[in-house]
Amino acid sequence: MQSENESYQTLISLGLTALEAKVYLALVGLDEASAKTISKASNTSQPDIYRVLSKLENKGLIERIIALPNRFKATPIDEGVAVLLQRRDTQSALLHKQATELVQHFKGKSAMATDAQEEVAQFILVPGVHVHRIKNAVENAQSLVLCFTTLDMFRKVRFITEDVWKRGVKRNVNYQFIIGKPHEEQVTLELDPLLRNNKFFSIKFIVASMPCVILVDKKEVFLRTEMNLEAPVLWSNNPCIVEMIQKYFETLWKMQI
Repeated sequence: MQSENESYQTLISLGLTALEAKVYLALVGLDEASAKTISKASNTSQPDIYRVLSKLENKGLIERIIALPNRFKATPIDEGVAVLLQRRDTQSALLHKQATELVQHFKGKSAMATDAQEEVAQFILVPGVHVHRIKNAVENAQSLVLCFTTLDMFRKVRFITEDVWKRGVKRNVNYQFIIGKPHEEQVTLELDPLLRNNKFFSIKFIVASMPCVILVDKKEVFLRTEMNLEAPVLWSNNPCIVEMIQKYFETLWKMQI
């Protein structure tokens, strides 16, 4: 059972101001009362009480009884909460619609800008917290994802992106990994059955200290500056960088059994 303070906080979460919540709860306890009585019960000044009562009436949480003086009756708490929930759901639906329109508006502008001019080669240092940028790039890959990484980093990243890989191989996206390991030893990776022995998912090992680099569709590259998931990532679509990394990967790939 909620305490008075918890009930107060719940009403605020449902969209009432602190003063509105206090006055409404006071009137729920009184059931029916004059503005003067409500003012005393809620410890609210007389000038404020009429303003707040008017707002609560507009929100359907109280009823005005015409009398001398006017009296007010609270909408039962279950009905009041239902009214507030419906109001919040309506506002959320409207906000969702407006947010969708906002995103579509700027996507349209971005598409027009891309059509109007050639994509400029860039280098961007992406904060480590924006790991979703890498995940989205891999998720949207059309044909090929090449990756250099360490054994430790591969195991960490697998928990984040294994579902992305599974969706990718179903679309015939080819994933190739060159994983650096510290010693010449047999390595066992706990991969999902869909990825094991899948022609679109290949791994080769090399006894070496490897950088963490991802190349997507021969168009963009991500380079980790440190060997941890929180480290910033250097992103680039520079054609020279992309081609250099692609050729280096292909050379190493052919050298490994």
